[in-house]
Amino acid sequence: MNSAMWHLTQRDMTESELLTKLKAKTDNQDWIDQTLESLRIYGYLKSDSVFAEQFVERSFSSEYGSAYIVEKLKHKGIDEHTIIGAIDIVKNRLRIDELAILIDRLNNQYQEFTMSREKLVNSLLKRGFTFQQVKIAISQHPEVDTLRSNLEIKAEKADLEKEVLKYVRKGKGLTVIRQELKQRKIDITDLDSFIEQAVNSGEIDFFSSCLEQLNKKSYNLNDFKERSKAYAMLSRKGFSSEEIKYALSEGDE
Repeated sequence: MNSAMWHLTQRDMTESELLTKLKAKTDNQDWIDQTLESLRIYGYLKSDSVFAEQFVERSFSSEYGSAYIVEKLKHKGIDEHTIIGAIDIVKNRLRIDELAILIDRLNNQYQEFTMSREKLVNSLLKRGFTFQQVKIAISQHPEVDTLRSNLEIKAEKADLEKEVLKYVRKGKGLTVIRQELKQRKIDITDLDSFIEQAVNSGEIDFFSSCLEQLNKKSYNLNDFKERSKAYAMLSRKGFSSEEIKYALSEGDE
C-alpha cells in the first residue's frame, strides 16, 4: 500500500500502470489485489473511464488531437472502446472542435514560417491531428504563400552554374538537364544564357560529351537495330538529334 500511494502521489496512474509497478515490487498477487481494492474503496485509484476523460480534457486544452490521445491512453493500458467513449463525452460536453483548436494553434504559434512545409506538417500530425485537418489549417494561414517545401528551400540555395556543370560531368544533355532542374524547382531563367556562354568558351561541349557516352557502350553501329538502340539511349540522356548524329557518325569511323 505504501508503494502504491507513493506512485500515485507522483502522478495520476491507470490501474494497468499501477499494477505494473506493484508487480515489480512483489509477486504476491493477494497483496496486490487487496491493495488495488483498498485504493478503489478509498477513491485513490480512478476508474479507467474517469482517468481517460480527465486526460482527454487536458489534452484538448493543451492543443492536442484525438490520434495523440488514443495513442497515449492505449500506452497506459486503457482499451480503445473506453478511450473513444471518453473522447466523445468530452467533445460533447465542452463542444470541442479539433479543427478550430488546430487553426488557433497554427495562427498563434506561427506568425511567419521559418521551417519547411514538410516539417510543419509532421509536427502537427505528431500532435494527433489528421492530415486533412492539417491541410485545411495551413491553407487558411495568412502567410501560407511564404511556406516552402524542402525542395524549394534547397532550390533557392542552389547555384545554377554549379548544378549544370554537375549534370554535364555525369554525361547529361541539355534536355535532361533542363528537366531535372525544373523538377528540383531551381530557377532556370538564366539557363540558356549560361549554356551559350559556356559552349562558346569551351567549358561545355555537348557534342564531345554525347560521343563519350556512346563510346562507353558497345553498340554495333553497322546494325540498324543496334544503331537505333544507341540513338534512343543518347536521346534519353538529353542530347539533341544533331549531337546524336555527330556521335553516331564519329562512332562509325
